[in-house]
Amino acid sequence: MQEEPIMERVKKELQSIKGISGGAGLKRTNAGEWVDGIRYGAAVLWYKARKISVPKVLLIWTLTIIAGVFLFKFMNKGLPGMSSDLVFASWWEDSLEEQSLSKLVTEFEKQNPGITVKLEKMSWEKIRELLERSDFVQTQKTTRNAREQSVPDIFSIDPHAIGEMERRSYLAALENKDAFSGNALPLISFINPLFYNIDLLKAAGFDRPPKNRTEFLSYAQRLKETGKETGVNGAGLALGDPRSTGTQLLSWIWPAAGSPGPEESFNFNSEEVITTLNFLNQLKPNLYGNPFELSEPELLDAFGQGKVGMMIGSIADIKKLKTMNVNFGITTIPDSESYARKPVFPLTVWYVGINSRSVHQEAARKFIAFLRERTENIAVTAYAIPANGSRNRELSKNDPYYAKSFDMYEASDKVRELYVTDVGRFYRVVHSQVELLFRGDKAPEQCAEAIQQGWKIAGTRTP
Repeated sequence: MQEEPIMERVKKELQSIKGISGGAGLKRTNAGEWVDGIRYGAAVLWYKARKISVPKVLLIWTLTIIAGVFLFKFMNKGLPGMSSDLVFASWWEDSLEEQSLSKLVTEFEKQNPGITVKLEKMSWEKIRELLERSDFVQTQKTTRNAREQSVPDIFSIDPHAIGEMERRSYLAALENKDAFSGNALPLISFINPLFYNIDLLKAAGFDRPPKNRTEFLSYAQRLKETGKETGVNGAGLALGDPRSTGTQLLSWIWPAAGSPGPEESFNFNSEEVITTLNFLNQLKPNLYGNPFELSEPELLDAFGQGKVGMMIGSIADIKKLKTMNVNFGITTIPDSESYARKPVFPLTVWYVGINSRSVHQEAARKFIAFLRERTENIAVTAYAIPANGSRNRELSKNDPYYAKSFDMYEASDKVRELYVTDVGRFYRVVHSQVELLFRGDKAPEQCAEAIQQGWKIAGTRTP
């Protein structure tokens, strides 16, 4: 019997791969599967070509290489007949109005036929886990029905991990002058002001929030005294997770450590920082619970339930507090009465980036650009500051919390999340030193010295 022609046999082999049809009808919807097809086809060709002539082998391999070049050339622009199915992973949905991201995706897909975006609610830990998978092709070759386990094409980024993402080449290069470190795009920011319970302050005899730290200590003590029977505490600190250090501790320390700007020279061993640490130690008796066993969500709930008179929180918390039975206000964090200077707010920024190994680079860039254009829409749903710093005038007229947040933002100096060699280590140093201070194992001077040394080890590069 005459042996079947080699090209017909190879064609049949390729047809056996799910989703591939041979000949002129060859059409794919997933570039990752194109890669698999070419790799498998090359293997088949090598196996089948062992018994045929050398010229035929060379011809077959040449055709395979041409197909590979064709794929590489068009990978970022889309192959003929190929749609771009993007996966966007983030943990943001709980902080936004319901369906707000879905509505943006629907708008984007209408403007960009052939590009679809699947939203995946995913923690940073899960995103990191997927990025760390060594064989990208293997994780991308799942079918559309199993994309839950795929590495995302676009993902939100923990700001403290940006340096690591850069070093490990997980982020595709972005051409945007506002991009953080070039490859992480800031969309919106949150400041962390002082929240105070208006009714509890009135019950304690105060008709306004504290203006300086001496008043803050006095308010906290008075709140606990007047609320003793109902279990009210003067203030709260949530230090159960060292990652809360930036909001809960450094919000107090930044004004004393230096002047924010492009040439920061923070000094955590200054007399001002020592005074700040002493202030925090004096506050300890009037704090809610054990701060080192309390998470930020738990502190927020306690504040909303009227158990805490004052706390530092994110303006993102306004949305939830408005749904609770609490009459609250927001203001700048009290500074030492010895100094007249601008308020200083550490910023919490939402960053987004493109997976450097995504096979849909151009489509991902289009979606990133779209999000950037809609930064004001996203900010409004989260009580946030858009990347362009523009306030929504209509909302400012109708929502006093939004208006107050912007007033404070515009009148303050800002410190973004630290972009240093090991910010996590620095946070742990600050966290551990304050814990030793609260236990009485160290004096404020000793803690300040240790924090300064931790800063030198971590590095000094900031946005």
